[in-house]
Amino acid sequence: MSFGGLGGAGLGPGGKMDDSTIMEQVKSQLQMQMVQEFYQTVRDKCFKACLSSPGSSLSSSDQKCLNRCMDRYQDATNVITKVVINQ
Repeated sequence: MSFGGLGGAGLGPGGKMDDSTIMEQVKSQLQMQMVQEFYQTVRDKCFKACLSSPGSSLSSSDQKCLNRCMDRYQDATNVITKVVINQ
């Protein structure tokens, strides 16, 4: 059985996965979860900030506001990530 697209990588004797392979898979899954939660949070906050009334389409000003809002969140995340990595 293959987990996370690793094929036979990380399998020890008897076809069991070693601890480091399992830890890497868990880390990868946690990172994916964090990214998904981040973008859901950004989407929700930006939509609340930029859209006053829902409709069938976005106005150009709504689109610009959403783009700026998402860009600000991404920039802030990049800054925070660099600080954490450099510690």
